[in-house]
Amino acid sequence: MYESDRNGFFPIHTASSRGHIKIVQEFIQRCPDSVELLNHQDQNILHVAAMSGKAKVVNYMLKMPELEMLINEKDVDGNTSLHLASKGGHPKVVSILTWDKRVDSKLLNDEGKTALDVAGKYSGKVPSFRERLTWLALRYAGVSHAPSPSMDKDKEIITKNSQCSKPRQIPNMDKYKDRVNTLLLVATLVATVTFAAGFTVPGGNDDSDPHKGMAKFLRHHLFQAFIISNTIAMYSSVTVVVALIWAQLGDLNLVIASLKFAVPILGLALIMVSSAFMTGSYLMVRGLHWLASIVLIIGSFFLLILTLLFLPLCLPSSLPHPIFRYIVYYPFCLLVIVTRSNTNDAEEK
Repeated sequence: MYESDRNGFFPIHTASSRGHIKIVQEFIQRCPDSVELLNHQDQNILHVAAMSGKAKVVNYMLKMPELEMLINEKDVDGNTSLHLASKGGHPKVVSILTWDKRVDSKLLNDEGKTALDVAGKYSGKVPSFRERLTWLALRYAGVSHAPSPSMDKDKEIITKNSQCSKPRQIPNMDKYKDRVNTLLLVATLVATVTFAAGFTVPGGNDDSDPHKGMAKFLRHHLFQAFIISNTIAMYSSVTVVVALIWAQLGDLNLVIASLKFAVPILGLALIMVSSAFMTGSYLMVRGLHWLASIVLIIGSFFLLILTLLFLPLCLPSSLPHPIFRYIVYYPFCLLVIVTRSNTNDAEEK
């Protein structure tokens, strides 16, 4: 139990890094003082688990009162468990740590950086989605950047630190061109579909007087929901098209502002056009109750999924009120699972 390998890893460190919760439990029960063992980098078992992205092990350790002294402990470089999880790009672990009020997110490492500053140093020129999720998890938790360096320090250091703390690289016009064109195409398609649906309503029009030309299902509440959803989708998509036309003028700031405005509006348009399809389909098959019920169930389920997927794209990167963090928690977890941004937990048993 007390024999380390060439890297200074004791058996309890190895079990933590590989996600073996039951083995870690056995070590703690049989040899409680083993939790204080450190490797060559002065890292404890919580450091190792967070660095390896083992969310279940980290969650287990945070629930143990006897391991509380490990939460904000620093390694040889001054990094806490939150620093190491952020550096490794493990959004699930970062989320678990930041939800624990005992974790001090303001601590600085030996380089004078917070976990948010560490998360801003990407492995490549463009951050991966897992690195973006890690950065978002820290921002949603209210983690701040390190204090600005004093004026007497070299300007090069200031520039370097500011670049590392940014959520993305310096914007490039070519980077946004394809994104603008794609959104413009989608918005145009939605506008076309909803325009056509507005004149070919479910059930058709009444040919008898005195309601000739009016919709047959005009008094039905789901038809009214169809018209409202279709109208919102129509005008939302047209608004997005106009906003993205402004983005074609070539000004970078205008492009970024147009994208920030267009994405949530386009999300609303897609949700509304899906709602219109669901209600319209129900009206067409309402005579067969089991089929109509299935249409409503499937449509409601995918409307919920669509809303959860779009919600993180519409919210700001920093949430000033704690209640917004609870709202975005489940969409965040869904994105982590769908994009496989968490470390493989197959070993965590």
